[in-house]
Amino acid sequence: MAAKSPSRRKQIAAGLLAMAAGLGVAALAASHLGKPTGRLDPVVGLITGFALAFAGAILVVPERRKGLRAWAGALMITFIALLLDWVALGPGEHRVATGVSNAAVRTHFWEVPGRVLLFSGAVLFNLMALWAWLRAFLGKTARA
Repeated sequence: MAAKSPSRRKQIAAGLLAMAAGLGVAALAASHLGKPTGRLDPVVGLITGFALAFAGAILVVPERRKGLRAWAGALMITFIALLLDWVALGPGEHRVATGVSNAAVRTHFWEVPGRVLLFSGAVLFNLMALWAWLRAFLGKTARA
């Protein structure tokens, strides 16, 4: 038995909540740009906030506005792809967090396959973003 779809009011409320949370995270991360931070890179927070905000925008835009929903979806997928690109290829040290602080410790066996999987996920999301932008520009939307 299929679940009932949420009412339009609930959909708008959830979308506005997601947009507010996403923009809040992005604003908080933007206030930390250029400052020395702990473990979280502010660019990651900024990108994640915008991805969440555009996910909320998809919920807020009426279903009859398929073109606008396609643009919001393309922006959301682009920010997720950018997030994976930043994590996989961005600046800084790329290592698996371990409890050992000795720099002379050998590389963990699963570190290389983990990097390969993260990079392949980034490539797949880049291809999905390209596909979403082509659909948004060409105006082809999914059929119900």
